[in-house]
Amino acid sequence: MAFLMKTMISNQMKNLGLGGGSEEKKEEGGASDPAAARGMSREEYEEYQKQIIEEKMERDAAFTQRKAERACLRVHLREKYRLPKCTEKSLRKCPFPQECGQ
Repeated sequence: MAFLMKTMISNQMKNLGLGGGSEEKKEEGGASDPAAARGMSREEYEEYQKQIIEEKMERDAAFTQRKAERACLRVHLREKYRLPKCTEKSLRKCPFPQECGQ
């Protein structure tokens, strides 16, 4: 019952223009300029975009470095313990052919 009363009152308020219609205004003005949508000037938005791109490049470089370090460590451990290099075929091969139906 309270839900019904609330919706009726909010609908009446929207029709009178006394409030509750802010969602409609936000939807109309937000699609034209991404800088305005974030509440920034054009220059601030461009600087913000440059900063995002720089941060992404830094993250990518750090990820590449960590990936190379891990590969180097794997090679070192494989050599040290004389382990064979894993391939996709060996990973797919079933260790118990009787159970797999092969």
